[in-house]
Amino acid sequence: MKIIRNRWVFSVLLLAGVGLGVALSWAAMDTIIHATGDDEFCSSCHSIAPMGAAYREDIHGGNNPAGWRATCSQCHIPQDNSLHYLVVKGYHGIVDPTMELIKDPHDIDWHGNRERREEYVYDSGCLNCHLKLQDAETDNRRAQRSHKRYFSDPDDYSCVECHENVGHSRLDYHLEAMGWKKPVEAQASVVSED
Repeated sequence: MKIIRNRWVFSVLLLAGVGLGVALSWAAMDTIIHATGDDEFCSSCHSIAPMGAAYREDIHGGNNPAGWRATCSQCHIPQDNSLHYLVVKGYHGIVDPTMELIKDPHDIDWHGNRERREEYVYDSGCLNCHLKLQDAETDNRRAQRSHKRYFSDPDDYSCVECHENVGHSRLDYHLEAMGWKKPVEAQASVVSED
């Protein structure tokens, strides 16, 4: 009888230990994921500093009456499922700091990267916050038509295709002020368009 009771106690303690281990692992992972997703952490890298400054000037960076802020990971990491989130976050967590160490940060063409912004901003993040956008009514007919077209075929459009400066006000200014000059050919095309 004592052997059966000891096995039962051992089984209960083992299950409780496994449950506690899972809960603590989840809590630690969740804490780490959130601690490494805000602008203070992300803009601590030298080459991301201009993005951090531009973000803090933007409505999404807290420059709004409520002081609400989106985190970097809410926009720049996919929010569609946990596995995709962790894979992309892990990739950037390894590649971005490595590139910071092996390249001269001023060799990174941030101005050119902005032209490929659809690769760095995920619509799933936009739609997590703007939940009611599909049903929203507005007096702006152009916005209404554009959003209706987006929701009818979201694979053909992205949020940042139209909202190209969202999240980073005056990013060009901050990039140039911190040493990332626009390439000469980009400056020439801006002048020729005027």
